[in-house]
Amino acid sequence: SMNEHMANSEPDQAALQPPKTKKPRLEAPSSGQPSSNIPLKMAEFPVGNLENFYKPCPNYRLPVEQGAFSLDGEGVCHLDRSQLRYYSHPARLNLDLKVGYDDYVPKTTNVPSNGLRPILRWINNNGEYFRPKLHSPGPEGKNGEISSSDSLLGFGSPSKKERPSNLCTNFISWRGMLTKLLCTPYNKTEPWKMAATLCDGTIYFNEIETKEKREREANQTPREREMCYWGYKFEDYMTTREPPGSTTLQNPKSVSRSSTSDKSGTANPLEGFCTVVRTRMNTHSIVMAAEVDCCERIAKEKPPQNYVELKTSRVILTDRNKASFRRYKLMKWWAQSFLVGVPKIVCGFRNDDGIVTTLQSFKTAEIPRETQVRRQC
Repeated sequence: SMNEHMANSEPDQAALQPPKTKKPRLEAPSSGQPSSNIPLKMAEFPVGNLENFYKPCPNYRLPVEQGAFSLDGEGVCHLDRSQLRYYSHPARLNLDLKVGYDDYVPKTTNVPSNGLRPILRWINNNGEYFRPKLHSPGPEGKNGEISSSDSLLGFGSPSKKERPSNLCTNFISWRGMLTKLLCTPYNKTEPWKMAATLCDGTIYFNEIETKEKREREANQTPREREMCYWGYKFEDYMTTREPPGSTTLQNPKSVSRSSTSDKSGTANPLEGFCTVVRTRMNTHSIVMAAEVDCCERIAKEKPPQNYVELKTSRVILTDRNKASFRRYKLMKWWAQSFLVGVPKIVCGFRNDDGIVTTLQSFKTAEIPRETQVRRQC
């Protein structure tokens, strides 16, 4: 029941200082496994008793979106918002999640994992988000707002989009790896591995596929494979490409997930829209990327506060079902949404035939309070 990860343990302070030479580009390794030429130190995350984690919560800053990128139907990364979809409540329920499954190709068999490549590509093209900020007291500053100070700090690059040699960021990761870390004390049945790479003062977290996960996917039953598809199809039903006030589709030639009226196609698991947010936990700065299901069509808030997470779950029939739902699913959903600042989760409750019969919305901020009250009752 112990999770393990690959990491550089306890880097000395000298290693965290800005590098003396500029490295113009960030490159990901050619495979999901760490290079054998890089010395690795193995470390473990002992969980022990849950009471060991009953401590005051660290300060966690509300995440701020820095940018976004899209993954097309072939899993290719584009530095735009082309795959952003809008929340669209269906006119009727009884949504059949089996529609299109016959042509479904699982994500793992389509293309190899991109690992950190999409994030690194976004960083390489958005260097301005990683330059130190200083208050501008002079007349050139806009009302004393924070502005970039490249020349003063030695980052005098002619292009602000060029990646600086030091990103002034402690950790960079996909949201999924941080979700696993956050849920580990409460879920000891899913082992994980990660590589933590220290480069130019920043630690990059990259998930490493475990033997257990490979075996689980290789031994999936036809029923389990079909149920994996149901989540993608639910997103298809609940979203549209049409922005607010639009009467035409942005991409009418798209075969999958392209129309609000025709939902007979096959949902493509490779398509996705990803937000890049910056936050801070106590003194540690974090930049993470996370796939986002959709955003509100009429939004009062800016991203990520207008994003919506879509989930499916089996209908709750017994008290035992209810306890399991709150103990496992709701906890993980909360962790995923909390980390990137998504305020709303919409769940489609389905029966064993894959038919969604009811919808329920959850406010991310209220989930911990609700589960505590229910547990006490």
